[in-house]
Amino acid sequence: MKKLQFFIIALLLIVSIPIPSAAQERVTIVYQNDLHGWLFPSSTRVGMVEMARILTPLFEKKPNSFYAMSGDLFTGPNLPDEMKGVSELMIWNHFWKQLDRQGFGERVLISAGNHEFDYGVPAPGSFWSGLLCANLVTVENRPYYIHCKVVRCESGLRVGFIGLLLTGNGRVLTAIEAQGLKIIPMFTALNRTIPGMGRLDLTVLMVHDNMGNIVRLAKALPAELGVDVILSGHNHLMFEQPLVENGIYIFQAGAMNECYGQVDLLVKEGKIITLENRIVTLMPSPLGHVTMLVKEQVDALGGKSVAVLNHSLSGSFSRRQENSLGDFVTDAFRWATGTDVAMTNSSSLRMDFRVYQDEPRELNEGDFKAVCPFQNRLVVGKVTGAQIMQIIEGDALDFSNQVSGITYRVDPRRPAGRRVIEAKIGGESVSPDRVYTLTHNSYCTRPENIKRYLYLEPGSIEWRKTDLIDYKVVIDYARNLKVIDYPSKGKGRIVTVP
Repeated sequence: MKKLQFFIIALLLIVSIPIPSAAQERVTIVYQNDLHGWLFPSSTRVGMVEMARILTPLFEKKPNSFYAMSGDLFTGPNLPDEMKGVSELMIWNHFWKQLDRQGFGERVLISAGNHEFDYGVPAPGSFWSGLLCANLVTVENRPYYIHCKVVRCESGLRVGFIGLLLTGNGRVLTAIEAQGLKIIPMFTALNRTIPGMGRLDLTVLMVHDNMGNIVRLAKALPAELGVDVILSGHNHLMFEQPLVENGIYIFQAGAMNECYGQVDLLVKEGKIITLENRIVTLMPSPLGHVTMLVKEQVDALGGKSVAVLNHSLSGSFSRRQENSLGDFVTDAFRWATGTDVAMTNSSSLRMDFRVYQDEPRELNEGDFKAVCPFQNRLVVGKVTGAQIMQIIEGDALDFSNQVSGITYRVDPRRPAGRRVIEAKIGGESVSPDRVYTLTHNSYCTRPENIKRYLYLEPGSIEWRKTDLIDYKVVIDYARNLKVIDYPSKGKGRIVTVP
């Protein structure tokens, strides 16, 4: 009898031992990217104070929850030179500190983007939260920043985060080489990092790079590395549903702190069983809007009013198509130079102009400086109709240029050389032999960049550099218009056949 009692007790003890690997766990990740300095509230935006308010109850209710920002905290608003990079870092650090004081600091993560190097190389300790970047290393091949972070949740769930930075950006390379640093390939960094992280129930990469490169990385990752999720940044894309490549889910949530993504995952035995993703638009409350509107009107007394905006000009994260911001800016360029056609790359336009619930707003000179922060000169060239067709043929597959003075229809499914269905300049069909005048920006037309942005060979066009600076031209054009009234989705200059 005693032996039977002992056996029953022992059996009960064995059954009561938890087996974490067999349990299902729910994980929530709130993610953003490319905040670009828009960390403070305005009449049309919320700041990091609001994000902290959103995260606090989430962290309290869901112990397996995280916030991740995938690069480009810096460079956006028209700040005084001495505040650039400083103010963004100060706000981020205090955002993290507020959450850390509540015991949530380890759940807040940020990885490096290329604009973190616009003002030099940040010191490793300058980010109080730590800065994730596994592929920026010293000459001894040691990670310069935190290469990875493993968070062990209360349930025993282990989630690993790894930061990766794009490898071919000239400004980044110049900055880091001056400090004796180097960038190694992402794949090399992952092979060095992941094996030393131990058993992980969820492996998350925070990658700041062009989406094409991210997709290629995902396709090349072997299953044994165990990568589950990529939180991406750089292209200002917004995915309502994630991309899926090689069984890896890829997320991105717009830009400029206009929204955030939230993905809820069910994880079991190191695999994602189910997920639900949503994009949440961030908008001030009516009280917040009115309060900041009054403040902005007071601030505007220190600067000149330029024009009234009737509808939002959007484009900073709808780069893969014609947008109203691109229409407005290229119209300004063509107005200033008098050319047949004007173009500019979508990625040079860095801030949307938003109105609040269709309420017109005044714009002053400082607003326009943030739209074109790189201060490129305008250049003018003579191009043949055949060269124009080559540019838009390239854009049919890899869209880059916003346009003015030209309308066209393309079908990217057609064979090369036949993707352009129709193209008109000044209402007339483009003639291959006719010579047209084209305005672009000085950056895209450099010999090292022209093939990427205009799909033309270096030296194929002779460009005349003007004295016109992009943002100043935009200011003058807005002042000339007095009222800016563009359709929110663009004027239908570029049509892609579905």
